[in-house]
Amino acid sequence: MLTTPVDLAALLVESPRAFNEYRAAHPDEAITLQGVNLEGCDLAGADLHGANLFEANLAWSNLAGVNFEGADLRRSWLEGCNLVGSRFDGAQMDYANLRSSKLRGATFRGATLRWGTFQHSDLRDAIFDGANLRRVVFCDADLTGAAFKDANFAEADLRWANYQIDTIESDLSGATIR
Repeated sequence: MLTTPVDLAALLVESPRAFNEYRAAHPDEAITLQGVNLEGCDLAGADLHGANLFEANLAWSNLAGVNFEGADLRRSWLEGCNLVGSRFDGAQMDYANLRSSKLRGATFRGATLRWGTFQHSDLRDAIFDGANLRRVVFCDADLTGAAFKDANFAEADLRWANYQIDTIESDLSGATIR
């Protein structure tokens, strides 16, 4: 019996809940949304763990509570997104643009974010434990209450960011700070 392939991007845009139900019914199916344009969509609560979102455009979207754990978000565009409470644990996010995004309470445990940007982002209470933040730009970001245990800050840019230096449990010697 031949089945028609499901347009996962269309299903996701139509209903994140229906997308999540499809994923639950097809747990072994790879989610490939590489290069997809989902700018300005409401995808709150979607389960995108392990998805291939390489070079995807998700800018200005509502992505609150989205599960991006283990996803490939390299070179993705997430500028201006609502990502409050989203999970990026173990995600590959090199060169990702999260400028001006709301990421309060988001988790990035063990994520790789080299050369990414969080300029002007709200990262209050975010968790970056064990994350690779090499050359990440945090200029003008609000990092109040964020956790950085054992994170790699080599050549990271923290100029003009709001943070409490005594709460960062990582080596900042290679970072650019005030």
